[in-house]
Amino acid sequence: MKKISVIILVIAFVSCAEKLIEKPEHLISKKEMINILYDLAVLTAARNSNSAELIENNILTMPYIYTKYNIDSIQFAESDLYYAADPANYEDLFIQVQTRLEKEKAMVLDAREAKSDSIKKAYEAEIKKKKVEKAKDSLLKTEEN
Repeated sequence: MKKISVIILVIAFVSCAEKLIEKPEHLISKKEMINILYDLAVLTAARNSNSAELIENNILTMPYIYTKYNIDSIQFAESDLYYAADPANYEDLFIQVQTRLEKEKAMVLDAREAKSDSIKKAYEAEIKKKKVEKAKDSLLKTEEN
């Protein structure tokens, strides 16, 4: 009885180690899959924050992705399923997407801060200029009297 249970455990262990999903014929490369997942994240965020803009410009998320990457829904689904069958590999894809999103966010925030600083400097320069003009006006008035 013990031998049978050990054999069953070994068979179960070996069968779990096998790949459950065969590699698709038209597998999307890992690099391109990262780009697709990045675009999906950006489009989903855009749709959630301002869907009217996407509707106005007639942008539908998945048809846009299929056209941009010259793929079809089956190729995407099979590739996604293939990568998802290996959780560690799939997690790596999402970590790379997250890293890229964080870099983009930092760049946007830096640009926004730089723009804010330049507006603040321009505003301060304008106020300084007005103070100088006011001072000149007050000097002219005292000279005229």
